[in-house]
Amino acid sequence: MSDKNTTTALPEERTLQRGIMPWHVSLIAIGGIIGSCYFLGSGYTIKEIGPAIVVAYAIGGLVIYAVMQCFGELLVNVPRRGSFVSYAKEFIGESFACGAGWAYWINWVGYVPAEAVACGIIMNTFVPGSILIYSIAALGLITLVNLYHVTWFGHIESILSLMKIAAIALFSVCALLIIFGVIGGEPIGLSIIYNPEVGWYKSLFPNGSWIVVTTMVMILVNFQGSEIVGLSAAETQNPEKNIPLACKRVAYRIILIYIVPLALLVMILPYENANLEDSVFSMALAAYGMRWAAGFFSVIVMVAAFSCANSGVYGTVRALYGLASEGLAPKAFMRLNRYNVPQIATIFTIVPMWLFIPMAYYFGEGAFYTMILGMAGFTGTVCWGGIIAAQMVMRRKLKQRGYDPNEVLTVKTQLYPILPALGLFVIVAGLLFMAFQADLLSAFIFSVAWTAGPMIIYKIMKTMGKTRAVRSLGADEVAFDDKFPQK
Repeated sequence: MSDKNTTTALPEERTLQRGIMPWHVSLIAIGGIIGSCYFLGSGYTIKEIGPAIVVAYAIGGLVIYAVMQCFGELLVNVPRRGSFVSYAKEFIGESFACGAGWAYWINWVGYVPAEAVACGIIMNTFVPGSILIYSIAALGLITLVNLYHVTWFGHIESILSLMKIAAIALFSVCALLIIFGVIGGEPIGLSIIYNPEVGWYKSLFPNGSWIVVTTMVMILVNFQGSEIVGLSAAETQNPEKNIPLACKRVAYRIILIYIVPLALLVMILPYENANLEDSVFSMALAAYGMRWAAGFFSVIVMVAAFSCANSGVYGTVRALYGLASEGLAPKAFMRLNRYNVPQIATIFTIVPMWLFIPMAYYFGEGAFYTMILGMAGFTGTVCWGGIIAAQMVMRRKLKQRGYDPNEVLTVKTQLYPILPALGLFVIVAGLLFMAFQADLLSAFIFSVAWTAGPMIIYKIMKTMGKTRAVRSLGADEVAFDDKFPQK
């Protein structure tokens, strides 16, 4: 039977509304992972790793494929409004769920202002004014979008996602024309990524292959936002069909959106020229006479920053809603406004984001941005590890109770158990080796503190009897123990 502290929502009780349409789902997931980090942050990893950045992103793509496969299995077979927070609590433990959930929250509370600042910086290049005012205006607009009907969030985010995808496709076409000499005069082929004097290994890994391991978290941060598919499950129409389909498609499209364009990028831009000062995509095209690329990709970076921040607020608020539904945050965060949006959770999330913006000016935009990227990479990757671990524990529990997963699960993880085990190994290794990267050490320490802190606080409060033990299940949810009781 289910936990005695579990309650089920009454049919008349208002819950999250299924206003996200099927065509929104995949675009939201893709849009969430194409932020300013993709257009700007890629400069950091390319300069650190070299042309072998493609290998690093292929490994990262494999990890995301594992995460999304495991997530799809959990979301359909044991649906939860709290998403990964709920699965972490049910299959791993309350303390880990509390730490991962609040770490995810602080991750986006810091990351969204970084994207808002990016919007302000780009806007200032077009219409000189106050970057601070532009940044606050961007955050204000994001607030309004996330307080209104969720269907409008789906519409807006889908349109922005299509704009970003179109920009990447345009870059890829231009890069191919450069490689074959249609643009720029002479074919360049593989000349930029291969130096015959040093051989293939040194050409691809100019700083050694170990750098791929130590910067893996910074690779994975580029995929932040893919988990928003799961956080939107409670508001998605026909989730048993559309969620696993979106999880599968995200992995396939990562190849087209990340790996192929980045392979073309390093073929036309020497890795030494990459940096965080400008979009590496506009730098590459401008080097071959396409001056329009600077202005065009500046607009796209602004769109990407706004879109990623918009998705980030949505995902963070739903994670906070999930924490509340699991008794790991105040119940007030479950309160919905007339559009069935968690209003108090949204305001509680947005206000500290406004307070984060001045930090960018205190520490300097570049240092602040790198710090936030590292923090986001750590806390987001912890959540991904929790998703895979929860799926593996669920499978083990099923077998212990006498069930055959191949018979009782309607959606199953492909290549189980090899794919989840490989994904979890890369995640754990990436988190540990982050401490060996000098410029990421401060982000590592801060992230560990923000993850372990809530766990310790929750343990203390539970010992004192101050926690809310009741878990609230939606009318269309069922506890794992009820669905799969001991035979």
